[in-house]
Amino acid sequence: MKQNLLILFLSIGLMSFQINFGSESTSGDLKLGQNYPNPAITLTYIDAKFIGEGTLTVYNVVGKIIEERTVNSGIISIDVSSYNEGVYLYTLEANGEKLTKRMTVKKP
Repeated sequence: MKQNLLILFLSIGLMSFQINFGSESTSGDLKLGQNYPNPAITLTYIDAKFIGEGTLTVYNVVGKIIEERTVNSGIISIDVSSYNEGVYLYTLEANGEKLTKRMTVKKP
């Protein structure tokens, strides 16, 4: 399912950037699944399909990078046990394209 590009304006620092909240890139070369379980408590998993290596970046709602790492296509696990409870955005960048999804972290 493709969705339009959205402009997200963050009031902290007046930052703005474009986010593609779709599940698949316009070329179809990059696919990003919703994390599961969602909400996550300790570990969460993301199914991603792309060629080569990609970069997964997790941001908090004010745009601060919480985690960034190089990943390969397949199931990606994220340990969220050290994250604060709240909403996060995760972005996968590969093959010159970016996709972003939202995840929620809950504490027991």
